[in-house]
Amino acid sequence: MKKRLFGLTVLECRHLAFQLAELNGCVHSFNKDLELSEKDWMQGFLRRHPDVSNRTPEATSRARAMDFNRVAVGQFFKLLTETVEKHHLTADKIYNSDETGITINPKGLSRILVTKGKRQVGALTSRERDEMVTVEICFSAAGA
Repeated sequence: MKKRLFGLTVLECRHLAFQLAELNGCVHSFNKDLELSEKDWMQGFLRRHPDVSNRTPEATSRARAMDFNRVAVGQFFKLLTETVEKHHLTADKIYNSDETGITINPKGLSRILVTKGKRQVGALTSRERDEMVTVEICFSAAGA
């Protein structure tokens, strides 16, 4: 589900563990009133699965998530290669411009469980925004 930008929170994982134990008739000491596994079970799960970590996801719009796929990336690099070769571009003529922003949002996002080693962790959000501070950065491939 993480690949589809719908990660599990720790509480959802504990609830799922309880449901699986009940469905499979396993003897357990989980909380039947709250229908949750114990906190120490979750800690043990994370120790047994070192490839899973508890991270705060980055807000990712649905449109941006759908555009990032193997075909789209392949087409981009094919077009980039053709353009560089056609116009004989050198590093001092290639620029990158990017913007970044910090949203002042008191709600924040819940932490979710993901495989370790991921640099970015996304979560779908609405288009509504609070206040944002934006920075625009531009530099050349040669370092200028």
